[in-house]
Amino acid sequence: MTPSTPFTAHNIVLDDGSETKPGGQEPALDWWFDAARRCLSALYPDGFGNLRIADLGCLEGGFTVKFARLGFAEAIGFEVRPSNFANCMFVKQGLTLPNLHFVNDDVWNLEKYGPFDVIFCSGVLYHFDRPKAFLDLLARMTLRVAIIHTHYATVAPIAAYQLSDLDENEGLPGRWFQEPGSCSDHKWASWTNERSFWVQKEYLIQAIHDAGFPMVFEQFDHFGPDIAGELTAASPKHANRGMFVGVKDQAKVNL
Repeated sequence: MTPSTPFTAHNIVLDDGSETKPGGQEPALDWWFDAARRCLSALYPDGFGNLRIADLGCLEGGFTVKFARLGFAEAIGFEVRPSNFANCMFVKQGLTLPNLHFVNDDVWNLEKYGPFDVIFCSGVLYHFDRPKAFLDLLARMTLRVAIIHTHYATVAPIAAYQLSDLDENEGLPGRWFQEPGSCSDHKWASWTNERSFWVQKEYLIQAIHDAGFPMVFEQFDHFGPDIAGELTAASPKHANRGMFVGVKDQAKVNL
């Protein structure tokens, strides 16, 4: 049993001890997952055994597998690109995790499968030309927590990326990003749109709130152990990328 195409990111250890990306994966992938795990453990101190989590744009399923191993009742990875989805199914076949599932569909069709207690949206939002509309969809399909790990725009030009001048889209300021090559062939690109809109950070936070998450906070431990170093670096490894958490009210008390 071999994957359809080489794995580009996730090194997953299968039941037979084999690895999907021998030699290891980028340390940041572990930092990002550990940050999400710490956040969810704080919000769900009694565990995840009755919860459904969706991992959007899951690529090769590495994070989805980790959520399944955490004990979620259902961990469902969504991947639209056929070559990536084939690798997800290769992983599924190599693991004994009955709570692990993958869906070959566009995340814009999320309403067909939700709602979910938790939605993990990592590396996805900045590939859309209508990010505000997607945040609204995300909020409708989230029962409590959405973790949004994404690039964002700033007022000052971003040296690390070739973005447009400041512009406005869906009533929000930001910058346009030209997606690389053929969207259908590039494993890390958008799916249908040829350019994507990165919302300016301050307005991204507001948009998450306005979509239906009264509590919004930025989580910094996704940078790994050297948070200050990453935040002050002249050329940070993951420039203009943040982890934003939206949490819905579970109970409103009349005071």
